[in-house]
Amino acid sequence: MTIIRNSIESDTVRYFLDMASTFFTIEQEVSGVHINGNKKRIDAVLYPKNILLKKDFPNIPIGIELKTSELKDGNKKQIIELYHQTIIYRHTRFKLNDVIRFLPLILIYPPSMNYLKNAENVTEEFNRGFRYFAQRLAGLFFIGEIYLPRDMKGIQLMIELCGLEYYKLKNDGNFHKWSSNWGFEIYEREIGKMVQEGKVSVQEYEREVLTIAHRLGI
Repeated sequence: MTIIRNSIESDTVRYFLDMASTFFTIEQEVSGVHINGNKKRIDAVLYPKNILLKKDFPNIPIGIELKTSELKDGNKKQIIELYHQTIIYRHTRFKLNDVIRFLPLILIYPPSMNYLKNAENVTEEFNRGFRYFAQRLAGLFFIGEIYLPRDMKGIQLMIELCGLEYYKLKNDGNFHKWSSNWGFEIYEREIGKMVQEGKVSVQEYEREVLTIAHRLGI
């Protein structure tokens, strides 16, 4: 584990790696190429271990973007840039287990409830509104948030998509999975298979991604 940098992210990174390594094999600083040709690098990619797979967790690679847990007032632009950067990763092909592909799911840590924590001149109402907007916008791109024990009592980990609990593993080992019909799972199960069988070409899929990216100005 050598990803730790001398920056304001360091404590968050150390904690995340320590906690997540129980459940995931972690590949750090994974490079990729955006559909516009620019080189990108995401903080880490997670591969679920058997401890999660046995509890109905999807067997997919998951991208992780890590940021400092507290952004002071005046850095709201930094929050927007975080989501913009993560959406860019949605349209980036990474080398995952020797296969060049898009990440089916990307998670941000820490969760957005921490971003304006204790910030000056920010009301609780503004914070709630920001979280509502950010979670639902990000969810359109299969970008969610991951919670660990210090973020929520009674859990080992939890994943939210569009502000909803997608997967929760409790301290007692019980788990709850909201649905198996989230878009990224449907893609992995159906569209990915169709591409492999030649029913839908990779070029057709990538053309649609490029169209969406162009509309968003990414």
